[in-house]
This record gives sequence, C-alpha cells and structure tokens, in this order.
Amino acid sequence: QVFVKCHFDYDPASDSLIPCREAGLRFLAGDLLQIVNQDDPNWWQACHVAGGSAGLVPSQLLEEKRKAFVKRD
Repeated sequence: QVFVKCHFDYDPASDSLIPCREAGLRFLAGDLLQIVNQDDPNWWQACHVAGGSAGLVPSQLLEEKRKAFVKRD
C-alpha cells in the first residue's frame, strides 16, 4: 500500500492534460491519498484516505515534467 500527503491543490476541471476530467480526483494540499494503481507513468489511480471513490491524479513524474516546462516567449 502506498500513501501520499499532497503538497499542492489539484482540480481536474482545470487540467488540460488529464485524459478524462470526469475521472479526475480533486484534492487539496495536506490531504492524504492512498495510491491504488501506479501502472501508468503519468496518471495514478488514488482515493482519499478519509473515504470516497477512486479517481485519476497526476503522477509524480508528470508533475515534475509540468514544473520543468517553460513556455517560449
């Protein structure tokens, strides 16, 4: 079992990279998530430890790529 503490807020409705916004899992900084599946390198399945259904969250690799990306002027 893998558990993570979120260090940023995430809203799938405002994420242009998520393959299906309806399948995304919204979370806030400080939330505890249980990672259910890490098979995909970019999108993990997770659920809140407090309860609820599973949804897609960005993987650590995807977030590192997103932070490293710099738009050209």
